[in-house]
Amino acid sequence: MSASSSPELFEPRCSVFLSGSDRSLLNWVAFALVSSHRGGFLWGHVKLEGEILEESDLLKSTVLPPERLLVVSPRELVGEDLVANVAVGGLVRSEREDGAVRNFVDFLRLPTQTQEMISRLPAGDPRPVLVLSGAHRLASLYPMGAVAPTIRAVVEAGGSMLVVWADAPVSGRLAFDRILNLRGGDPLNWKDAVLTVERGWNEGPLRTGAEIRLGDLSLVAEVLGKAR
Repeated sequence: MSASSSPELFEPRCSVFLSGSDRSLLNWVAFALVSSHRGGFLWGHVKLEGEILEESDLLKSTVLPPERLLVVSPRELVGEDLVANVAVGGLVRSEREDGAVRNFVDFLRLPTQTQEMISRLPAGDPRPVLVLSGAHRLASLYPMGAVAPTIRAVVEAGGSMLVVWADAPVSGRLAFDRILNLRGGDPLNWKDAVLTVERGWNEGPLRTGAEIRLGDLSLVAEVLGKAR
């Protein structure tokens, strides 16, 4: 994996869990990780009713194209009845393999909004990365046992997934292929924030056990240096 190229972070397809205490900075770091991905990205945000975003928040900027952003409330992401979900069918494929059938069943169990994001993915590669910010707001709505099958369905049926968790890490993170935690800093002092890699890549700066300042992580510094 190149230290300055983010596309390889999500190839082959994988799931990434990014946690930390500063919501605004987390969103900017997530954007930096996916912005150069050659398949693009789709961004979903779980927004509370009446939520007021900080001026420094990525979601208040103009860098996210409207057609790539889907904003929903936590209640809209509650799993729905399987029969009701059958009508969506955004990922129906002609394959007959058992794996394809299993993936489709998992897909039908996902909330409608998740299905909508996956159904926008092109049939061929490269696939966009699915980003979900504000994911910590779903903790009270989903049992931990639902985390792993949902992630598997998204990655196997669609594309890579990046979950942004603005809270302390939870046990459900262990279902992800890659686990990152951001400590300290804020959008104005982002260079001093430290990214800790609990479970990382086989090579490059984001190997398992690495701790690196954002200012020293070129794939993030290049994006935040221009935006901030």
